[in-house]
Amino acid sequence: MNKDVVYIEPEEDITDIITKIENSKSKIVALVPPKKAGVFRSIVNIKLITKAGTSSKKTVVLVTTDPSIIKLAAATKMPVTKDLQTAPEIPDADTEIDETEVVDVEDDAEEIEEKDSKKDEDKKTDEDSDDDDSDDEEDEEKESKKDSKARDDDEEEGDDDESEEEEKKSRKGADKKSTKKDFSLNDKEEKKGKLVNSNNPVLKWIGTHKKITAGIGVGLVFLIILGIFAFGVIPAVTITLKLETTTGNFSENVTFTETLTEENISEGKFYIEEKKLESKAEVEFEATGKKNAGEKASGKIKVTHYFPLDEEGGTVPINNGTTFTNSGLTYVVTSGANISWDGDLGAVTNDCENNGTAGWRSRGCAVSATVTVTATEPGAKYNISSTSSGWSPSIGGLDTITNEAMSGGSDRTVTIVQQSDIDEAMKKIATENESTNKEKLLATLSDDSFAISSSFKQTTSDPVSSPKVNEEVEDGKKAKLTVTTTDTIFVIDETKLKEFIAEKAKLQEGYKIYEMNDPFIENFLKVDSGYAGKLKTSYTSGSTITENDVVETVKGKGIGTAKRDLSDNFKGIKTITIDTSAPWVTSVPNNTEKITIKIETEG
Repeated sequence: MNKDVVYIEPEEDITDIITKIENSKSKIVALVPPKKAGVFRSIVNIKLITKAGTSSKKTVVLVTTDPSIIKLAAATKMPVTKDLQTAPEIPDADTEIDETEVVDVEDDAEEIEEKDSKKDEDKKTDEDSDDDDSDDEEDEEKESKKDSKARDDDEEEGDDDESEEEEKKSRKGADKKSTKKDFSLNDKEEKKGKLVNSNNPVLKWIGTHKKITAGIGVGLVFLIILGIFAFGVIPAVTITLKLETTTGNFSENVTFTETLTEENISEGKFYIEEKKLESKAEVEFEATGKKNAGEKASGKIKVTHYFPLDEEGGTVPINNGTTFTNSGLTYVVTSGANISWDGDLGAVTNDCENNGTAGWRSRGCAVSATVTVTATEPGAKYNISSTSSGWSPSIGGLDTITNEAMSGGSDRTVTIVQQSDIDEAMKKIATENESTNKEKLLATLSDDSFAISSSFKQTTSDPVSSPKVNEEVEDGKKAKLTVTTTDTIFVIDETKLKEFIAEKAKLQEGYKIYEMNDPFIENFLKVDSGYAGKLKTSYTSGSTITENDVVETVKGKGIGTAKRDLSDNFKGIKTITIDTSAPWVTSVPNNTEKITIKIETEG
């Protein structure tokens, strides 16, 4: 399995080391500390490194021969190797650790006291071998005081020095096998008492200021958490590059095809697509038409026809729909009849209504029929009295017309929808919806689509009016017009458009177009081979730099180094600004998610 070898620089702190472990792509991470690596001489930092390896599912190995670092690694069971060719192993867990690196001072105070006592005894031994008689007397006095102190301890605890020493050894062995939670209250109280009576002034102070010591411990934990947050979570940078740019104007004839295989960017022939958006539009409008919605008058008309006697008779039909007009008022037959005579002169007495009257033979045989009529329009004006004058039938052959009184007609004026109202409503829909629908259609396009604005077109289906034409609109209400609109626009690939402009504009190598200022197709029209027009725009061009290029160049580097490398690696950069998330952030994080890149052009 491959391993990742990480060389630690003297100025790197615990946050940088943890970041490198988390960003490593290997399951085994070998850390090579420098000669003077203060960060590896803290048991707290060693524990944080171990925890980082566990949380990221990696095995962290220390490559060192420093005894003090190996002792700390033994406490956290971290593998150690003397070089990259030797298999790592976990140091002996019984290896003594410099107790100044242990966080829980109260629980391990007894071991500290024993170590200090041992140092004192070694010092006394050296002094005994080198000093004169006066020093011996001073040593004897110190030994006397120590014996007196031991006797006092025996009286207080009810045990002798030997039993106390055995008890210490027994407790120390138990401490190695149990966790901090396994200590009994009596053991802790006993340790606290020993701290108070200790000859070491630091331990004595700890024993007599338990609350302050506990507060200091909490404060240290808080500072550690704050440090992790400040140097591991908060650090982030925003890098803003302002590029030197040039501007230019562009005007070129282009063509468009609806067949993808015919596209040729170099020749200015672009594949064109039609985008559609269907929507329903409704608009309320005021109806302006008026009509009389009253009742129609009706009645009966008696019609007479004179058949010549020298003929053989005949029939004059009065069918439904036949109209009769009197003084401009028109009535229509709703129940017709036939006027007939068979020409039988022998039966003239029974057939002719005018038989026996003066001159009846010269006029002919009079035969009558009665039909029912109704006024063609509502209105009280159609209520006329009985009259036999002024009638004009719509058919010939009728001589005498007499009506009964016409009645039932009434007036009631209502508002109705007329065609001119619908035409005005359609204009309103076109005015209000065209710009809105165009925006909606453009919003459906992808970011790399360039819409030919002049190709936008809106069509509508047959409008549906409610109420319909000539129908009544209720008082206090408006009529409603509903239409289905279809909006269309042609689009082309904007990326290819920029490629074409860049090629024709002859941009220098390594430069690209960053912005086109309101490009448009002038004189867009249909031609035999597709469509044609003239592409016009102004553009802004600058050096080709991607966000990924910038990130790969600066991640994990100091702010100054990052700026220098960006200036050296990329041309056309006018200014480089690196804003940090906090004043203490002096380098670009390795975590790419904490790096924000902004590439801006002049103006």
